[in-house]
Amino acid sequence: MSRVLEVARRDFLALRHNVIALVVCVGLVVVPSFYAWFNIAGAWDPYGSTGNLKVALANSDEGYKGELVPVELNVGDRVVARLRQSDKVGYVVCDEDQALEGVRSGEYYAAIVIPRDFSRKILGILSPGATKAQVSYYSNDKKNAIGKIVTGKVSTSVQEEIDSSFADAVTQVGASVLQDLGSYLDDDQTTRLASSFEGLLARSSQSLRQASGTLQSYQAVVDSLQGLMGSADALLAGTQGDGGTLAQSLSQAAGGVRGLGGGLEDAGTTVSSSLQRGASSLDGVSSALDSAYKTLDGQGSDLSDGLAKAKAEVDQRRADLQALSDDLDGSDTLSAQLEDSLGDDAARLQDVRQLRLTIQGLNRRVSSALDDLGQLSDALQEAIDDVDGSRRDATGSKAELEGLVADAKDQLSSGLSTWQGELGQSLGSLADDMEEAAGKADSVSSQASSAIQGAQGKVADATSGLDGMGQTLREARARLDSAADRMDATRASLDEALASADVDRVRAVLSGDPADLADFVSSPVSLQRDAVFPVQNNGSAMAPFYTTLAIWVGAVILCALVRTGLSPEVLRRTGARPRHAYLGRLAFFAVVGLAQTTLVLLGDLFFLRIQCLHPWLFLLAGWLASLVFVNLTFALTASFGDVGKAIAVFLMVIQVAGSGGTFPREMLPSGFFQAAYPFLPFVHAEKAMRCAIAGLWGADYWLALARLLAFLPPTLLLGLLLRKPVARLTSWMERSLESTRLM
Repeated sequence: MSRVLEVARRDFLALRHNVIALVVCVGLVVVPSFYAWFNIAGAWDPYGSTGNLKVALANSDEGYKGELVPVELNVGDRVVARLRQSDKVGYVVCDEDQALEGVRSGEYYAAIVIPRDFSRKILGILSPGATKAQVSYYSNDKKNAIGKIVTGKVSTSVQEEIDSSFADAVTQVGASVLQDLGSYLDDDQTTRLASSFEGLLARSSQSLRQASGTLQSYQAVVDSLQGLMGSADALLAGTQGDGGTLAQSLSQAAGGVRGLGGGLEDAGTTVSSSLQRGASSLDGVSSALDSAYKTLDGQGSDLSDGLAKAKAEVDQRRADLQALSDDLDGSDTLSAQLEDSLGDDAARLQDVRQLRLTIQGLNRRVSSALDDLGQLSDALQEAIDDVDGSRRDATGSKAELEGLVADAKDQLSSGLSTWQGELGQSLGSLADDMEEAAGKADSVSSQASSAIQGAQGKVADATSGLDGMGQTLREARARLDSAADRMDATRASLDEALASADVDRVRAVLSGDPADLADFVSSPVSLQRDAVFPVQNNGSAMAPFYTTLAIWVGAVILCALVRTGLSPEVLRRTGARPRHAYLGRLAFFAVVGLAQTTLVLLGDLFFLRIQCLHPWLFLLAGWLASLVFVNLTFALTASFGDVGKAIAVFLMVIQVAGSGGTFPREMLPSGFFQAAYPFLPFVHAEKAMRCAIAGLWGADYWLALARLLAFLPPTLLLGLLLRKPVARLTSWMERSLESTRLM
């Protein structure tokens, strides 16, 4: 790297010590700028000066006078008058001979000759055997290529002017005839006609108002339907949610039954333990009466506490089972709502009704279990009361005490058997049935959800259609109301004219202005042009092409005037190898190329003041284009010598014609140019500059730069590696050219 920098440093130091070399180097930087600036300035607004193009206009039309309506018309005069008002082309009025001679001599670019029978043919279109009117157009194609194209547009504009003038003339004549006929009517006839017309306007306005009212009624119906669609959508969404809630509730109910069963098992364990302790304490009563009082008092207290705890557990499970019963009642209500929402769907109604029967059966079993738990709780309370009573009456009768205790043990054992037998089995069966019902509810909910989703889609389509219908009705109402308003305004004007008793004023209202009618009929449509990525002028549009071309020209001139290789003395002093010499001299070329490009770009922006939305991106595109172009031309010159310079010029010529800078790619000749288009560096440099000038779209700018930089690796490969095999061939060609003493 140090040797590369040393070679570049010696190149720049050489300019300091040689004034002539420095002047030449400054010229290398400046000359390409003039090439770009003059071309851009010359193309700034070429079509704004087309008025300087002279086109002869000869009118030999003799006019035409109708037989039915004795009105004389000369359409040729109208065409000439309309064309002379245009500033797009410099029309010169002369006779036919002068026009033809002027085209031949080059005084005029083109000539337009209107024949003698022009009006007669154009106004005799309804006559038997009518022929189209013709206008002769002569152009001098030799004088200028672009001038021929511009004046060629004149023929089209002339035809458009003739068509417009014809419609204008016919309409104006017809309106004038009607106006004249109106003037022939006497005052009484005019007044009667105006009164009749006023009545017709009133009836027409009333009809339009009635039609508007009818449309308003239709619109109200559409608005109501839109409200119904919204309610239907909300109902379907709620029904879908209820179905899911029902299935979820049944699943939760099944889990609650399982939990209740587990809780009652715990309660049964507690009751069993309490009974065992009570039995053990009662068995010790027979040992001694005195100690029995103490034993009975202590153990009886434990027994009473155990029974109380068991009763509390049973009451808690009973409350849980009651909550489960309430959930089942709610599930039955939800299933009833779901059954009502399904309508006439017989298959799904059958599933829902079966589900309701299952839920009702489960609810009956839960109610039965609640009754059993209530009896168990009452039995436990009775046992507690018996134990407490036994403790109070123990002094009265030991045998009665033992009997009471035995009765209490029997009642507790009976309650425990009831739990372990019927109630446990009932709850297990209840949980299984509940899970089966939940599965059926899931299936029904899934089917109902699918049907509801389809119905929601149809409701959405209907809502969208109603929205469009409502908008159409509103627009139609607005048009009808506007037409009725115009009729009312005309009727008001006519009423005022009739009230004033001024017949001329009445005629003015009835006839209107023939010129306004003719102008509308001749040009009923106007064109609105909206530019996408607008460019202010032709110079800004051509700036990418001429700037890119100037950068390439600068690189070619640089390679033509500056040697690409080092002298043997410099190689010896710097100790540079061929690759060091190549890269070091390339650095000098790149710096000079960047200076050329910077001057061109800044001149475009601040001297010519082209349109540029992104100036920094414009500069970046130019700098990268210079780097690629200098590398390419330098590699060709260093590898092939003068032949490489010729190749660089050849590539420039191809890119001028085939890069699409002046004409769209689609207009290029098929074959070579179309195939080579993507592989031309000009194409991608110009595209990046256009993006910076007119506006960005997506990643177009960066993709263009990436494709442009893709030319760098092949050029470096050619200059650093492939140059050696052709070095001898290049040296032989240079010696052969020098031996001629001409090159």
